[in-house]
Amino acid sequence: ADREAAYAVALLDELLERLFDLIADLPQAALDDAPQGTTNSIGVLVLHMAGAEARWMARSTQVSIPPDLEQLLGPRRDAAGDLPPSVLSAEQLIALCRRVRHEVTEPALSSLPGIDVEIPDERSQMTVRQVLMHLIWQWTYHSGQVGYLRRLWGARYQWSLVTRG
Repeated sequence: ADREAAYAVALLDELLERLFDLIADLPQAALDDAPQGTTNSIGVLVLHMAGAEARWMARSTQVSIPPDLEQLLGPRRDAAGDLPPSVLSAEQLIALCRRVRHEVTEPALSSLPGIDVEIPDERSQMTVRQVLMHLIWQWTYHSGQVGYLRRLWGARYQWSLVTRG
């Protein structure tokens, strides 16, 4: 309903597709590998991005996350502040991210008359616009980490703007 929300979702959709391009061809070993001294693997980061998007959209728009989807997203962080491990395949991670986008984000934003109204929240002051900008930053930031972890694992990536046939 809001033009600016639609632009933000279009940007999030592009970031999602770029992430999928980064992970689609990776074997499970690459998705599960965490460099020494960290618990963040590619799978962990993708699961974190999907969970954060679902939870931020639910929190800022009062939409509910389907219970089975919430269960798939898993816990947020453990007592040490680490993200929970992921054992999902690239195909499962991609499907999970698509579900979040189609079952939470898009429905949450489709009925909003505007994105600049302050959201009642006891923890912080925010608007849906601020949440969308945070999600764009988060997808960009963590996708860069995914690309770096991919490279550390030894899988090269050839990015291109347009494929010409």
